[in-house]
Amino acid sequence: MASSSLRSRSASLNKLVHRLVLGSYIAAFLALLASLALTVEGKLWVSQLGDVSSISLASVSVIYVLSQYRFAKGGYTELKSIVLGVLFANAFLQVYELIYGLTFALSGALSGPPSVSGTELRTFILWVIMISPVLLVHDHLRFKRTSAALLALLGAVWVTWILFGFPQYYYSGYAFTRILTTSDPYHLSLWLNFGSKALLAALFVSMLEPLKALNNALARPSPVPGS
Repeated sequence: MASSSLRSRSASLNKLVHRLVLGSYIAAFLALLASLALTVEGKLWVSQLGDVSSISLASVSVIYVLSQYRFAKGGYTELKSIVLGVLFANAFLQVYELIYGLTFALSGALSGPPSVSGTELRTFILWVIMISPVLLVHDHLRFKRTSAALLALLGAVWVTWILFGFPQYYYSGYAFTRILTTSDPYHLSLWLNFGSKALLAALFVSMLEPLKALNNALARPSPVPGS
């Protein structure tokens, strides 16, 4: 009797978690549609979410769904895969912030003796901590030719951004030499920003091998009725 009750509770919990997964997929899909619509309309920041960029919102939506599915198929329970999917999507955001912040720090170091405040050190440590969950799922990630190509392209865009005046051409402490010029530095800097973020998101997606996962899912034989 007790074991039957436990099995019943376990089955109910599994159904609830499965519905939570489906609900998170729907929420991610709606967020993706909303972010695409905002980007097309030129509304590049979502004020309701603390002025996060629409590109970031779209990227996180895609990365979460693909990573949650990959981790679930890799052997994690659905509940754990939800948490790991959220952490992996957040790691994407934090990697970008880390690269961005380190570029600022390098620029400041070129203009004078480097100095690191306690706040900056704490921020750096928090970035590293929030990126560290990637280590938990590294067995499910694959860095191959596509990932290497995306990383090289990201580096090229980043260097181009620096040559035009990265990260903000009007930043008073900026010390990189501006080699390239443009008549509209603000918008060029803006789109190089979003372009680099999209490339980093594509890099994270490539390591999940989504096409391979899709092929594996389609190649599975249909269940035999009555089995």
